Amino acid sequence: MTYKIANALRLISILILVVVFFIFYAGLPEQVLVLIDELGNPTLYFPRDTFFYGTLSILIVANALLYMLSILLSKSTQETLKGVANYSMLLAVVVNVFFGVSLTFLGILNGRENFDYSSFAPFFYMSGSLFLIWVIFFLISILRQKASLK
Repeated sequence: MTYKIANALRLISILILVVVFFIFYAGLPEQVLVLIDELGNPTLYFPRDTFFYGTLSILIVANALLYMLSILLSKSTQETLKGVANYSMLLAVVVNVFFGVSLTFLGILNGRENFDYSSFAPFFYMSGSLFLIWVIFFLISILRQKASLK
């Protein structure tokens, strides 16, 4: 049951990520700014099509690898590995949130409006915090399962 809930959350995060990705792509200029220096000056651009296909490839590969890992682990007879399968599904959710935040930031960075980028920092901290929470719960789960096996 937990595996199905984790998979549903993963699918919802993928749907949201796809919507964010296509909305973001629609507003991109022909040269996509992806890197600025500490003074806010642009330093690295990619062509729009290259950025689109490269980003799409990264999203697909990351989600596919985590999904295949969870499928392989869920077929195991060991309860510890089945628990890890659930957490790999939830890791996909965390990764998708990070990608969504990153794409939203790049969309704002390439937007026509003047925006204070420092006000976007809490969203990146949120993504990092979600990963930290995932690691903590993952470790607690593994330790509990090891303790119950003794």
